[in-house]
Amino acid sequence: MVKGVVESSIGPSGLNVERLMKLNIPDLALVYGGIRGRTMSSRHQEFAWPIIKECGIRTIIDLRADGINTRLGALCKKYGMDYFYYPVDKTASCIENIVERFPQLCEKIDAGNFYIACAMGLHRTDIALSCYWIFYGVDRGLPAPEIRGYRMADGHDVDKIMRVVNAFYKYMSLLEGKPPFSQEVLSRRKKIITEQARC
Repeated sequence: MVKGVVESSIGPSGLNVERLMKLNIPDLALVYGGIRGRTMSSRHQEFAWPIIKECGIRTIIDLRADGINTRLGALCKKYGMDYFYYPVDKTASCIENIVERFPQLCEKIDAGNFYIACAMGLHRTDIALSCYWIFYGVDRGLPAPEIRGYRMADGHDVDKIMRVVNAFYKYMSLLEGKPPFSQEVLSRRKKIITEQARC
């Protein structure tokens, strides 16, 4: 059994989790009614496209910051899926973009049946899901995401996640004219993400 995967073979919104997990795509895990894992842009993963479509995936969320991937977009079009480009990085321009496009990310995740990935499906994905939870999901009663890339047991820490979270909080405060919530609340939520990285 893969950690984080529900016992039933049919997950949220009819997603066929068991069949997806048999694809042997690295770092696959169930998250918020969708799947996280390694990017589907690789030619090595091309065999899996018709299967992930049959399994119920409707949206591919691309987190890489190297520009809109026309090949990935074309594959989404070919298989009748939505391509959503949401680049994650700690640069100022990228922070502005992820805050401004954040409502769209929340809509895509809330709809379920998504496949969210950076290149390896680990680090940028941890950052995006941490931001989703801290600034949106926790207020809807969702559990904190499982940290799979910045795991302390693997010699990592959560510094990069926290740099993006702090910059996100600062830019959101600037954009809205007030903080989304207090620094104390932010600290508590960041602490929970840190604890997730220790699991």
